[in-house]
Amino acid sequence: MTDVLHLPPPRGEYRIITCIMPAGRGAEVLEALRRELGVVSTSLHHARGIGTQSLRHRVYSDEKQVLTAVVAAERGDEVFELIYFAAGLNLPHAGMVMMGRAFRAAGLESPLAAEDVQ
Repeated sequence: MTDVLHLPPPRGEYRIITCIMPAGRGAEVLEALRRELGVVSTSLHHARGIGTQSLRHRVYSDEKQVLTAVVAAERGDEVFELIYFAAGLNLPHAGMVMMGRAFRAAGLESPLAAEDVQ
């Protein structure tokens, strides 16, 4: 009995997509990535910081969620687009999303995908 595990090669072209969005939207974006594109190589964490407004230099506290996804290079644009709209970044002052290159990545596989293979 052997378990079949389909992991991406250790070296290749990958994209790291990082999104900073308002607190409370992260779970919806993670679910959309999993449901619509099958992306499970993601992480989500909460962040808090202090900023200043330009008018009257008032200090305020702000809470955000930071999502990071690692995908194959050929899927980078479609994942970027889904994150952009699912996180509501098309609205003013909603956050930002960035994409960069990576040449190594550890593969993650959905438990559901492993069951389908057997």
